[in-house]
Amino acid sequence: MVRESELLFAVPRSVAGPESCDFYHTMDIPGLGSVQGEWDLRGYVDDYLGHMSFSGKRVLEIGPASGFLTIEMEKRGANVVAVEIPDAAEWDFVPYPSSVMDAIYEPRQQHMARVKNSWWFTHAAYQSKAELLYTDVYNLPDPLGFFDVAVMGMVLLHCHSPFQVMEQCAKRANSLVITEFYRPELEGMPVCRLVPTPENQTWDTWWLFSTDIVTQFLRVMGFSSFHVSTYEGLSRDGRAQLFTVTASKNQIDK
Repeated sequence: MVRESELLFAVPRSVAGPESCDFYHTMDIPGLGSVQGEWDLRGYVDDYLGHMSFSGKRVLEIGPASGFLTIEMEKRGANVVAVEIPDAAEWDFVPYPSSVMDAIYEPRQQHMARVKNSWWFTHAAYQSKAELLYTDVYNLPDPLGFFDVAVMGMVLLHCHSPFQVMEQCAKRANSLVITEFYRPELEGMPVCRLVPTPENQTWDTWWLFSTDIVTQFLRVMGFSSFHVSTYEGLSRDGRAQLFTVTASKNQIDK
């Protein structure tokens, strides 16, 4: 008998080779070697994941990009279900006028298709058992069931409704891992800052968050155990300060 949840998952895609991919993460892929991406998380994966224990855990990963964290969590004993936007759906674009956005849509769609290819290429290279679901992250389907941990790594800043994403994950997981840019000037207040301005035309990023707004909202959702850490990450643009909040409805399993 086929479980209802099994009907949700994507059929694995065959990717001809790395020339069909855009890699979001710098990673070392079996049979290929090192590929360069926008973020290099190697060397601080456990910081990025809040030193959460993944052994034997069912994990929901939002926005897996090229699958670097998918594989790293599997290495740590997780059973991963990743959620990505459907092919027919658009990125959460900031609604700039058409004079700004008309030149953006098609290249971005092509880029996202190549990033999705990179996840499947990585999946095959590592013989991963992770499952992937293309769906609306703002309305996760009930047949997904319950998870031990939900991971949102540098995802919420790209969402026009980040608290709805947190709510969807909080309803389905006992523990959460949330990583975002750290901005000291926002700390001490439960606030987020809107990134786009008429001048900067930042069409792909909506928000910067304080750690306080994350923890306060999750307390509203019934989480009672928290750990907040800050550290330095490495991107193509240079070094960046990041924070990770781990939250649990019970004692966090470290």
